[in-house]
Amino acid sequence: MITAKAFILIGGENKRFGSPKWKAVIDGKTVLDRIWDSCTEFENRFVVGKEKPSDLNKSFIQDELKLNAPINGLYTALKNAKTDWNLLLSCDLPLICSKVFENLWESKSENCDAVIPISNGKMQVTCGLYHKRILPKMEHEIQKENYSLFKLLEKLNPTIVKFGNEHWFWNMNTKKDYKKILHIYPELDLFIY
Repeated sequence: MITAKAFILIGGENKRFGSPKWKAVIDGKTVLDRIWDSCTEFENRFVVGKEKPSDLNKSFIQDELKLNAPINGLYTALKNAKTDWNLLLSCDLPLICSKVFENLWESKSENCDAVIPISNGKMQVTCGLYHKRILPKMEHEIQKENYSLFKLLEKLNPTIVKFGNEHWFWNMNTKKDYKKILHIYPELDLFIY
């Protein structure tokens, strides 16, 4: 058991995708269900978004702010968190698996503020563990209208975990990305749960 909570973001505008990403289906399961199931080792799981969809049957928390940025999801997660460590996870990563979270959890230390994976040449800031103690720094950045999680990390003491070029971190922002995942998915040796 990972003694942390998982917060799954569905609040994006989905302009590039054209419809809610979390509802897209891969191998018979919605992206949200796939991600939800990959987080079973966490104490609790929540979906975070602008407003609860009528067809959603999972624990839901509404965004605290009127921002369209991932920092809103992290802020909402930490404001509602009862645990020190909390996973922020975006529906942009439909192939993510529990093995990633286990590696992040094992990499945390007492003096780090966040544990962030780096894969495919990019820091995956919407798939990281964040400590609740960063909330005051975050509030300060939001007051200054600094909404970038990358800029927030510059003010924290993060631990970076290298993963290489893993399919777990394939980002799904467009229908083209979705079609690529659907095409390649049957050939992948996936460790899902």
